[in-house]
Amino acid sequence: MSSGYHDEKAAFRVAEEEVPPTGYARYYTDKYSTFFNSVKGEAPSLLRSVFGPLFRGRTPTQKTTHGFQLSNGVSTYHSCPRTPEPLSCHLPVPPPDTVDTCCVNAPGGQLLLAQFWDFAPAVGPADKWTLHGLWPDNCDGSYEQFCDDTRVVNSIETIFQTAGATELLTSMRDTWKSNSGNDDGLWTHEWNKHGTCISTLASTCYGPEENATAPMIEYFARAVDLHTTLDTFVALADVGIVPSWDGRLNKTDILEAIRSVSDGHNVTLGCTHSGVLSEVWYHFNVKGRAQDGEYIFTEPDGIKDSCPETGIKYFPKVYRHKKPVASPPSPPGTEPFTGKGYVIINDGSQGCLISGGEWYSSGTCATIRGSVSEFGGVELRSSRGPCSVSKRGRFVCGHGVTPAQFTVGEHGELLYGGVGTWGAYQRATGWLKEGLWSGEWAEQLQLPVEVKLFWRAL
Repeated sequence: MSSGYHDEKAAFRVAEEEVPPTGYARYYTDKYSTFFNSVKGEAPSLLRSVFGPLFRGRTPTQKTTHGFQLSNGVSTYHSCPRTPEPLSCHLPVPPPDTVDTCCVNAPGGQLLLAQFWDFAPAVGPADKWTLHGLWPDNCDGSYEQFCDDTRVVNSIETIFQTAGATELLTSMRDTWKSNSGNDDGLWTHEWNKHGTCISTLASTCYGPEENATAPMIEYFARAVDLHTTLDTFVALADVGIVPSWDGRLNKTDILEAIRSVSDGHNVTLGCTHSGVLSEVWYHFNVKGRAQDGEYIFTEPDGIKDSCPETGIKYFPKVYRHKKPVASPPSPPGTEPFTGKGYVIINDGSQGCLISGGEWYSSGTCATIRGSVSEFGGVELRSSRGPCSVSKRGRFVCGHGVTPAQFTVGEHGELLYGGVGTWGAYQRATGWLKEGLWSGEWAEQLQLPVEVKLFWRAL
């Protein structure tokens, strides 16, 4: 559970604009009238002025970098208390029926704003970190993903073009970049995996006449606005930490520099397997709704850091049309769960996984092929097909399975949803095969056997 570090001084300050006090306020054109409207005394439900000067309301800070603005009110369909507003990660666990999850995010109450430093191939300007995503964590370091199959989409770009959200799209193309060149693929993935898990963006929080596009626009617009207030490059450069081929950094120095942005709170640093700085995560609790609430810096909800204590490299971005002025970075080492290998149980003496995803203690281990996912983490595949975790939490591999995004813990263990433990009804012995369930489901099922999964490269 998050320790609840928060201070009103740490909050993003909100500047209120006057909203017309009477009448049925409509800050939208007929084109958007099905889902951009508001009742008397309220700003419209959509967050931004991306549709021109039609929308008024809050900004995440008093300085508005791109002119985007947040809603001053609540959804036309769903009313939330304005005073006092609930603070995420400071609710009873699990939230009782009296907690309105349309008004405060639960269980994913810690919001993470993740930024990339993609240096080779370079992505984005040479002096800017780019946006990775806005993620809801469960306050204890675990997280849910792909929470609503009914709202999975194929192309955010197409949806936004149809809706006329051109200004928002322009800003996303500048700041929200994929290192594969498939920006729309990254956006779509972030919505399907993370956006659908933010409870205040659930379809039940919106009225029947509000277009399904509304929560998507609110999610992306809020993430872009938040990102523009967090200039990681400048925070590091202000203390002399700039990209170089030869420099080596201490983690404590990087964290200390970034605290100037995060109001004295720690962030999570991400490094490649070879110790190159590549990612920063800012952690927040939110007072009110994720789309228009007050973001308050807090401490990380668990140990997720993947950088060494010393010797961290911070490489310049290498653009394809430019040659580096010094020697390029050395090739990264072999990442766990990439290439060909076996997925072993604990130290390997207790068996391994076979092709369907079961635990087996005798016979031949399945050869698993691992690869780095386009959007972070790793994907696994056996001879039967891709590997994932079913809706009921079981590890499975097979034809027609949509590959899951797994991650790797600091000790090399396989994580799903940020959790590195797996449960079974009993230990596999002899020719007996046993299923494995992810940590959250193993806890719910009260499975007596707990194991971890590791990689043995071939």
